[in-house]
Amino acid sequence: MDFSSRKTLFPEDFTLNSDELAFYKKHTGIQDEEKLKEHIMDVAGSALEVCVLVLPGRSDFYGSVSSVKAGYKKLLELGSTRQNALFLDLGCCFGNDIRKAVEDGFPAEKIIASDLYADFWKFGHKLFNSTASTFPVTFISGDIFDSSFISIQPPLKTFTLSYDDNTEPMSLQSLVQAEPQSLDPLRGHLSVIHSSAVFHLYDRDAQLLIAKKIASLLSPLPGSIIFGSHAGSKVPREVMSHSTQMKAYRHSPESWKKMWEEEVFDKDKDMFQVEAGLEAEIWMSWIVTRL
Repeated sequence: MDFSSRKTLFPEDFTLNSDELAFYKKHTGIQDEEKLKEHIMDVAGSALEVCVLVLPGRSDFYGSVSSVKAGYKKLLELGSTRQNALFLDLGCCFGNDIRKAVEDGFPAEKIIASDLYADFWKFGHKLFNSTASTFPVTFISGDIFDSSFISIQPPLKTFTLSYDDNTEPMSLQSLVQAEPQSLDPLRGHLSVIHSSAVFHLYDRDAQLLIAKKIASLLSPLPGSIIFGSHAGSKVPREVMSHSTQMKAYRHSPESWKKMWEEEVFDKDKDMFQVEAGLEAEIWMSWIVTRL
């Protein structure tokens, strides 16, 4: 889907909380708050030439919603305790969340960033004054609705791969070099999948399709997770997206849980736990855990 229509960005609408401000000062090297704001707005303005769906400065991992906090805590735990744990951030935009995770200890070389727009990753380097050498996270651009990028397969029921101290980790460089690029080789290797501000862009059928695709990539090891957040509603309803001018669907926590349990996992639902909650009645966070 093309979301490349031009949209104006208003500086007065943009603020950073204290944690985010400290994060950006550290990672950009810009200490003056006005200059920092100008820098962020400049990069975001350039990105708007590519796509309207840009939220400068935000990181889902600074959120206060319990599901996001629980997912992020589990992400860091898996990064430090599970051998060769891999983390996919789907819909990564500038990589704000990834940089927070790396700062807090998740190994950069074990992360895969992905977005429809490859330019977003370049803007991320510009925003944080980094390069592929100084921030060595693997980036793969692709359309989640393209079956060659992610195919629909049933979630893995058993773990057929053998990981121990002598096992060579999966080569992420091979993913970058492959033509066409695809996330399918990651199937069963991903301990953590994060996706925020993505699902709410689409109608219900498209959301179900995305959920089925990413569920197929998750490692079957107990404790593996998929988590994120997006716009939600107390009552499930169809809306017209202001940013895309297309019909979209707002799940309630109950309908979201039901979709995963009955339509994504179906007969295998006892192998997963789905949790979801609303913040301020409009923003839903969620976590799917492999049991």
